[in-house]
Amino acid sequence: MSEAAEVSKKNFYCRNCGSSILSDSEKCLFCGSYQLPGRIPFFKFLSESRLFRTTFFFPFSALISFALPITFALYPIPFLDWSWVLLISFFFFAFSIFGFVSEWIFLNKFKGDAKDFREGFFEWQKILYLRNPYLSYFGMFLFVCVPLLNWENHFSFAASSSAIWTLILVFLSKILIPLF
Repeated sequence: MSEAAEVSKKNFYCRNCGSSILSDSEKCLFCGSYQLPGRIPFFKFLSESRLFRTTFFFPFSALISFALPITFALYPIPFLDWSWVLLISFFFFAFSIFGFVSEWIFLNKFKGDAKDFREGFFEWQKILYLRNPYLSYFGMFLFVCVPLLNWENHFSFAASSSAIWTLILVFLSKILIPLF
């Protein structure tokens, strides 16, 4: 009888943050992600899966960024300019980079090194600085225009930061540079 009770109370790992939780829990205590697929919509369940994000979604967006100019070179669209294709490609590539960076930042939060996204960012900066100070400067440059809010998930952070950098690039390439 006690063996059966111990089997039902075994721990397993959260599919989002990797922390150990009880097997009968439907939600992770640390990151708040649901563990059972029937409780929330399917796409939210996929977005809470770290394995899906790191092995499929963020690498797939990087592949799109490289495949888009190649596809446009092979099958040109007459009303679309090359600069717009490159800007869209830049958005997907920046989305991929910011997605992987947000994984590292949220991992600091889930490990308990930081209580929110802002502190996770500072911990990430410390790790970069300990590896190489120039990496830390590059990390600060990436986030010079991105607000350090308490982001809820990886997708909102990656989409907003890549959109901000793409809009800056659009402003420079389409408005400011043609003035000279």
